[in-house]
Amino acid sequence: MPHMHVRGKLCKYEAELPDGKKLTLLDVPHYDFNWQLRYELAEPVRLPKGTLLRFTAHYDNSSKNPANPNPASLVKWGPQTSDEMLLGYLEYYLPK
Repeated sequence: MPHMHVRGKLCKYEAELPDGKKLTLLDVPHYDFNWQLRYELAEPVRLPKGTLLRFTAHYDNSSKNPANPNPASLVKWGPQTSDEMLLGYLEYYLPK
């Protein structure tokens, strides 16, 4: 579950396997704060030991972002919607 505030533009979860191959797990090309969705894969993905998980996000603090409350403000981490944050929640299961 990706979580940003109103300046969030896009985000992506990727796995880099030990052999260097990259696998996109979730791609949200048009993030919208109002969605706040929990995404579940249709089928589980088994990842080998040594896999690197990466969560990447981009922001739009410009006046072209209609959800941006103030393009001129200095944006810092904070809990309010006028602040910004980036949390890449992830659920996983370990085989027995």
